[in-house]
Amino acid sequence: MFAIKKYLIIAAVLAAAGFALWQYYTYTQNQIRIYAENAAKSEMAQKATQAALDKTQEDLKRVRIEFDKANSKFKAADTRVRNLENKLARHELDFLAASRPKDVQKIIDKASDNMLRCLEIVGGSPLTEDEINATKPSQINNECSDIANPNYKP
Repeated sequence: MFAIKKYLIIAAVLAAAGFALWQYYTYTQNQIRIYAENAAKSEMAQKATQAALDKTQEDLKRVRIEFDKANSKFKAADTRVRNLENKLARHELDFLAASRPKDVQKIIDKASDNMLRCLEIVGGSPLTEDEINATKPSQINNECSDIANPNYKP
């Protein structure tokens, strides 16, 4: 009878050890699954962050290109303004204005309107059909024909 108790005790110890090993195995497999899920989530987050960073860098490059284009257009407009100032400085406007005020006013008003339209175009305003289709000197914007009248060939 003592042998049966001994075998029962050994069986109980082995069963307890087997149960403990099974619990340990289940726990470690569960932990491995959790760590794998967390690693996959982290990798997805890292890829999303990298994609956002790449997109931001591409956008920055496009902004720089657009800024350079706008800056060059502004410089061209500034050059035209300086040329206009030089033209006006060469003429004796005070004498002309005193002798033919309506004619001088008409010329200055038209040049001012043309220059304002040039600034609008440089600022991003689209060209009108008349500006695009202008081919005669009487139809063009004399202040910035290179940007206001793309089809005009002097």
